Amino acid sequence: MEQTTLAPLRTGQDTGYRKTFGKRTNGTARVLFAMEMGRAAQLEGDFEVSRAAFEAAIAATRAQDDKAAISASGAAAQGAAVLVNDKAIPYRAPSYERTLAHHYQALNYLALNDLVGAGVEVRRANREQEEARQRHEREIEKSKSPAENAAPGEEADPRLAGVYAGLDELAGTVKFSFQNAATFYVSSVIWEMLGEPNDAYIDLKKALEIYPDNPYVQQDVLRLGRRLGMREDVADFERRFPAAAKAPAAGNGALKNKARLVVVYEEGLAPKKSEMSVAYPLSSADSLGVVSLPVYAEVPPPPMPAAVAADGKPLGGTAPICNVGALAGRALAEQMPGILTRQVARAVAKGVAAKAAHDQGEGLAELAVALYNIFSEQADLRSWLTLPAHVQILSAWTEPGKPCVAISAPQGGTLWSGEVTLRPGRTTLLYVVRIDLAVYSHIMVQP
Repeated sequence: MEQTTLAPLRTGQDTGYRKTFGKRTNGTARVLFAMEMGRAAQLEGDFEVSRAAFEAAIAATRAQDDKAAISASGAAAQGAAVLVNDKAIPYRAPSYERTLAHHYQALNYLALNDLVGAGVEVRRANREQEEARQRHEREIEKSKSPAENAAPGEEADPRLAGVYAGLDELAGTVKFSFQNAATFYVSSVIWEMLGEPNDAYIDLKKALEIYPDNPYVQQDVLRLGRRLGMREDVADFERRFPAAAKAPAAGNGALKNKARLVVVYEEGLAPKKSEMSVAYPLSSADSLGVVSLPVYAEVPPPPMPAAVAADGKPLGGTAPICNVGALAGRALAEQMPGILTRQVARAVAKGVAAKAAHDQGEGLAELAVALYNIFSEQADLRSWLTLPAHVQILSAWTEPGKPCVAISAPQGGTLWSGEVTLRPGRTTLLYVVRIDLAVYSHIMVQP
């Protein structure tokens, strides 16, 4: 991935995504390869290829979900994982990756001028997040009252304190991995384009609940709340967010005949997993073994807001709405108990095999088993690597026309500039991605 895809993305070079991912439709990582292809193709502006790749990933994920909890193929994969390592298990995208697959698919439909298709996709994204929330309902209740709801033995393993500390540092204040405010916000924009203000308002409230500090979410939820006559909500939001209290109602007054510009600005790349070996007591083998666990060793730099102007007139600065690295860290922490269970079972099985070879006095066999145990013990480091580290947004109302919009870095210098079509009473979504030295952009104008 580093040589074929990530390095070219950092410098704006052709990734050759068809060659890298196009034939990898089978195997244990087909879902992951399809998502990587969809993302790379979208950045390079090949929206049809991206749409097909994401649809393949979504269909494969759905097929995984439709399989019985215990099946012949599943049992075989789990058995192989015990004998080899977790990479023998078919890759199952965590909830945050599943949601983002729908998120980017919705952007594909917008870029292809299929607003109805985009609406279908955001509905699927919302359903994915709701189903994930229901699956994690027990964890949510436990977080509200740890003392009353925590079951015996469910606390984080104290012998992995260092592992969990690193994941907690990356995750920061993110409590759960399965919902992100950026997807709900993009959903709200698409619902407004479709003339569905009620659906837009519902998703804005969800985005606000997840990321209450974003000023544009605050302003937009007040704007739509006033339009829909949500008096109690508006009064509560005005009290909580006084800086946004003057936001006018949508569709009339100060905003009548104005054009809306929404900037979705992504920066960086999501963190990569690395391997950590941890000494762990193997009670059933009466020995001390070593387990290899996936961890995130580095925390990406914080988001850097960018200034946005139209024909030199400042429109504001972008504001963070989603820390993808934090979602990844929290997702791995949620998966860690299951990973550890498999690792310990594998270490015990390998320890028993080594002891049997030793007891039989077969020196070469014992050496072979020992070498196999060493070289086969690898953590599963698979994850969606072309995701951004951070997502930021800006929402501004301005005069219609075709101004030159410029996005500038805080320390100076233009990150992106170009002519943007702004229509009265319509929304234009400007999607800009900065990855090191490269900047990718797409302009999506509401039909």
